[in-house]
Amino acid sequence: MGFLSRLSNFFSSSKQNDNKTPSKLSTHSHPKLDSEVDNLTLNIDTTILIVDDSKTQVAACRKWLSDAGYKTISAGDGREGILKTKQEHPDLILMDIVMPNVNGYQATRYLKRHATTKHIPIVLISGEEQSSGRIWAKKLGACCFMVKPMDKEKLLHLTQRILEPK
Repeated sequence: MGFLSRLSNFFSSSKQNDNKTPSKLSTHSHPKLDSEVDNLTLNIDTTILIVDDSKTQVAACRKWLSDAGYKTISAGDGREGILKTKQEHPDLILMDIVMPNVNGYQATRYLKRHATTKHIPIVLISGEEQSSGRIWAKKLGACCFMVKPMDKEKLLHLTQRILEPK
């Protein structure tokens, strides 16, 4: 059951309890719902930049992340990704490796060498599972490496793990 459905059920069950005294209503708690609302509130202020030349990949990631409450922006190559990073200051960057003009390795190298952007976590994404990709990702300062096609649950779990307060 989705968040909105649970929220709707919560309010409809509250209407059934209208005969109760206000003190009983005020102490009624839904820990799971409260947690989801808190996470949604935290995510609204969290911006994720998706840098990929595949419009299909960008659309899928944007949907998954937006549905989870994150604000998303996108760029079609590394050059545009660098510019958007400087303008928008995202909290996380999902960076494809193989792109025209400036590739993901080049863009990551650039962003990690500049004081205003080096703190932003970058996830490098590749269509191929190669140990050399993981090695380069680490060497360039990316926080991790992911393989396409991306799995929604893995992406959301990784995003939450990277962005949760330490």
